[in-house]
Amino acid sequence: MTRAARTTEVDWHDDREIATAATSSGLRSALTSWVRFAVQAIAMVAVARLIGPDQYGAAAALLVAVTGAEVLRSGGVTWLIAHHGRLTPAAASTLHVLSRTIGTACAAAWCLAGLLPLSGALPGGRWGAFAMAVVFLAAGSGAVPTAVLGRNLRFGAIGTAEVIAAVLSSTVAVTVAANGGGLVSLLLQAAVYAVALRLGIAVACPWRPSARVPLGSLRTELAFARNASLMQALEWLARSLDRVFVAVVFGEAAAGFYVQAGQLVLLPLEQVSGPLRRVAVPVLAKLAGDTAALRRTFTTLMTVSCTALWPVFATIGVLSTPLVGLLFGPDWLATAQVFLGMLPGAIALVVTSTTIFLALALGAARRQTRWELWCSRPLTVLAFLVAAPHGFDAMVLTVSAVTVSVAVPGFLVVTHATPVRLRDLGRAVWFPTVLASACAGGAAVVQHVLPTGLPALALAAASAVVIWSAGALAHPTTRRLAVRAGRRAR
Repeated sequence: MTRAARTTEVDWHDDREIATAATSSGLRSALTSWVRFAVQAIAMVAVARLIGPDQYGAAAALLVAVTGAEVLRSGGVTWLIAHHGRLTPAAASTLHVLSRTIGTACAAAWCLAGLLPLSGALPGGRWGAFAMAVVFLAAGSGAVPTAVLGRNLRFGAIGTAEVIAAVLSSTVAVTVAANGGGLVSLLLQAAVYAVALRLGIAVACPWRPSARVPLGSLRTELAFARNASLMQALEWLARSLDRVFVAVVFGEAAAGFYVQAGQLVLLPLEQVSGPLRRVAVPVLAKLAGDTAALRRTFTTLMTVSCTALWPVFATIGVLSTPLVGLLFGPDWLATAQVFLGMLPGAIALVVTSTTIFLALALGAARRQTRWELWCSRPLTVLAFLVAAPHGFDAMVLTVSAVTVSVAVPGFLVVTHATPVRLRDLGRAVWFPTVLASACAGGAAVVQHVLPTGLPALALAAASAVVIWSAGALAHPTTRRLAVRAGRRAR
């Protein structure tokens, strides 16, 4: 990465037409995100094999805090900066101070926890607490510079910083795990990633804080940021604290299986949702006054999300047992059954996460937050509590069923005050449904015909890839994007 000329402005001159800029930035973001995914996936497999389900599950409770720090780094303030049409340099500087102060306060609380006698009960002891302090400090100070880069569609720079951070942190984690470090390897991975990413963003972002405005003058803006942060915090609670619940009720090994199955869901989801969200929120916000373009763009985003992810989830479901055995080893085979229980919920999460793009872009975060706070998340918590006495598998299936049941109602709640309608969702998901079924069917046929083993697994996966590629090129929306991507590559 090269250091750009410094500026206090939050908007830089860009004479590219918005569709061209969005496509170019989205491609760069997707490419770097997929590289980061590959690096982190390899590290995840290596560390899991080295430390085993018990150690992995023991670290799960503390690593919940890492995803909590992500709410700070890419939460409400980030989406406010992407959404706000006339953000001044002074307002951005005030938001930077606010975000940095919150991060510092959280880091101080973790340091205090590390100094207390009770720190011995934490995974990794006091050093685990100190690692979390580093994560929060870096997240708070890097939130606004990252958001300003995103506002200017400089997602390639963000992605490059993320890839470098992933390579460094993954190398540290695998090295420590190979030398008997156990769960400490995961804690160090989180801390090294946070610091390396913050340094990379500092190099890539030309924006520097300037004079500030009083915090009270940003009441309207902060209300949006608060609702967006609360929405993401609720999503974090639903996706993270369940690990703590599973560890307490069913034991550390069950938590390890649960976390690893969740990784098989969240890692692909994040690699598609993350790059799309970075581009989608500012683009949809700019299209707020053009009803036809807004509906068309949102339908395209939903089609792309589901086309990219549903066939992946369906194919992993068919191949889950041999795939888990090959990647993680025989000690992790129970992960396959857990993933199958999560599969319906994973499919619904794609719709939910893409719908959130619209809420953030059009200022409907408050409506989304109310839905999450008073309906969606309480039902999820109730599912955990009611199903847990009936066993681990029953709990996973029940939570997955609730996730499916609230996806469409949540879509209707968010889109009620927007031009987007339920028929737009229908137009977006019919093709991914057919394609996912075809990919899973092709993989199942190959797996059934060939004897069990690595060749059968590889050919089954390859057949799904071929079917997916052919289907994506056959559909007008994905074919048009593929052609545009090819032109940009040349």
